[in-house]
Amino acid sequence: MLRYILLLTLIFFTNSHIYARELGQVSGLPVPRFVSLKSSETNLRKGPNARYPIVWTYTKKGYPMEVVAEFENWRKLRDIDGEEGWVHVNLINGMRHFIVNSNTYKDSDSEYTELKRELVLFRYPDESSFPMVRAELGVIGTVKSCNPDWCKVQMDEYAGWIRKENIWGVYPEEVIE
Repeated sequence: MLRYILLLTLIFFTNSHIYARELGQVSGLPVPRFVSLKSSETNLRKGPNARYPIVWTYTKKGYPMEVVAEFENWRKLRDIDGEEGWVHVNLINGMRHFIVNSNTYKDSDSEYTELKRELVLFRYPDESSFPMVRAELGVIGTVKSCNPDWCKVQMDEYAGWIRKENIWGVYPEEVIE
């Protein structure tokens, strides 16, 4: 019995670090966390100052990024491809956006698995519910809410549900209300 309790305790504490996020010393917000770019042109810099060279320029307002570090008024961001650099805090916001990055379905025999570069947006968080629209990989949308497996999203005029594993911009364990 004691072994069983010790094993459960070890499993709990071993896995709990996956969900724990530290608070940023500047903002007091969790790090890492997802944010979005405010502008349709945002420069990612090599360091936390405008004097540092530009590593990359993003040209899509609402592009989701992950804050991985903070320094004064600068945030170190990571994009979907793992590229990292610094952006001034005035160029990001907490609005949650996502990028469609895969098209996997729970039912491997689903009629939708043949769609190679598209993902189906469903009316309800269920693959057997009415398919609303197809979204190409790389499409950006707004996160409205998430349960443990699905996110309710908005893409242009379409709202519906996508399996969380098919989007980048929400953590696997994250629930958004």
